[in-house]
Amino acid sequence: MKMFRRRQVLWTLLLTLLGSLALGSFMVQAGEQEKVVIELPESVNVEGPDLLLGEIATLTGPEELVSQVAAINAGAAPLSGNSRRLTKAQIEVRLRQGGLDLKRIEFQGAQTVQVYGAVPLPTGSTVVKTEAGFPIYDVVVAAVDLPRGHVISPSDVTLESQEFRSGQPDLRTIEDFVGLRTSRHVLSGSPLTSLNVEAIPIIERGASVTILVQTGSLVVTAPGIARGSGGLGEVIAVENTLSRQTVMGEIIDAQTVQVNVRGLHTP
Repeated sequence: MKMFRRRQVLWTLLLTLLGSLALGSFMVQAGEQEKVVIELPESVNVEGPDLLLGEIATLTGPEELVSQVAAINAGAAPLSGNSRRLTKAQIEVRLRQGGLDLKRIEFQGAQTVQVYGAVPLPTGSTVVKTEAGFPIYDVVVAAVDLPRGHVISPSDVTLESQEFRSGQPDLRTIEDFVGLRTSRHVLSGSPLTSLNVEAIPIIERGASVTILVQTGSLVVTAPGIARGSGGLGEVIAVENTLSRQTVMGEIIDAQTVQVNVRGLHTP
């Protein structure tokens, strides 16, 4: 009888232990499900002035947390026909600034997203197609071979009708391209797009800049050195020349990079 009771007690303890382990496993799995997964594409077309994460990436996870992540502004969107690079590190900075815990965020997909400003068709225009059904567009092409880093003038480009079997045409005008520079060697007859043409950065790598931190009525500045190149609204790394600390900030003019005080690092 005593042996039976002892076995009964042992079985009860064993079942309790197994139940605790199962519950612990369930709680771990539930904790893992509380993460938001951000899947970044290699490239994306956007409309509007801001880069909202919900429009850039595919988000999965708890509905409330996904909504918070989707509303995070990753910076200024490129102008129509232009592009900018958005890195995972830049997105992490924006998430911190938005008060989100990175332990609840998981990244998948690309490490860098090439973001393109969508180019709408001119109002009232119609698309001509070939017999095979492929559209034909009038696009700006290089009139001569253009070396990398060349600033485009009116004589460098011309308008040409070309068939597009894949991808989206860049419908900017000749005037839109004049004053931009080539980001790679462009052969004569090749269409000009955001892949081979870029705006001249207003801050170049190695340039002296002012690091600005502003919260309420308090404004703090520090001298810095740009550790990257970029245009208006882009986020680059800058080194504080006094503390030797590197921070991420948004370019607000040709001499100033602003750091959000709620970010992880400040000057």
